[in-house]
Amino acid sequence: MMRKERVYIMPTRMGGYLNALLFLMFLLAVGYSNNLLLIFTLFLFGLNLLWLIQTHFHLHALKLQGLHLEDGHAGEDLPVRINWTKAPEGPYRWELSLHTPYPETIHLRPLQHTATESEGHLTFPKRGPWKFTRLCVRSEMPFGLYRSWIYLRIEAQAYAYPRRLRDVPPIEKQVTFLEGDQAGSRTGPHDVRNLAPYQGEEARRISWKHYARSGELVVKEGEELQRGLVRFQVREREADLELHLARIATQMVHCARGEIAFGLETPARRLGPGISAKHLADCLRELSLC
Repeated sequence: MMRKERVYIMPTRMGGYLNALLFLMFLLAVGYSNNLLLIFTLFLFGLNLLWLIQTHFHLHALKLQGLHLEDGHAGEDLPVRINWTKAPEGPYRWELSLHTPYPETIHLRPLQHTATESEGHLTFPKRGPWKFTRLCVRSEMPFGLYRSWIYLRIEAQAYAYPRRLRDVPPIEKQVTFLEGDQAGSRTGPHDVRNLAPYQGEEARRISWKHYARSGELVVKEGEELQRGLVRFQVREREADLELHLARIATQMVHCARGEIAFGLETPARRLGPGISAKHLADCLRELSLC
């Protein structure tokens, strides 16, 4: 996926001072015909050239294996993991940033580096899909006299969900029954109301919690099949769309944690209802696209 890229090098402030000093010493040595000063200047110039070459090879040997991003809410720290196929010898004091096809850059912080992996966090400034095409690695190692950087080509994408509010807004729940079930009054063998022996009913009616405790297959009936249901809706025109999406995203996360079924309806799609982690991710991703 990756190929070797160019390494760009510029002197740091100390490197600039050093190069200016070497140039001045060279002018003085030539102007005053001072051979001792000229030899010393050439010696320092050779060391400077060696430092420059070492700075180049510190990033030239870097090879990227892969980059892992996770979807998450805008404004929150999200984990990032970068795997290296080949990395130079440490210490690793890199500055990493992700570049999009547009003039937007996201910096990673703080990072823990090893020869095979780098870990850190990033924050999406706003909701929506984010596509990254380049990973920039900057370094002033190994001597701090030159700043080098390299752009590695990548193909990565993540979704920034709407921001979450600090407090959960009130949620309006509806009471619903699972389709096809009626309230019943049968009593199971353990005098548990609305639980009856399994007689070939659909698997979704089995009380798996009861089965885990007793090992006996029983089915749920009547009131036991009642559950709260929340229906979220995004209209085409909202007075404050971002605040509205933030409220819905916060309520969705709360519903998922409380195992409250919820559905989402937008001008483009209708999702749910459901309570699974995948359903929550699908709904949050849909909100990021609104």
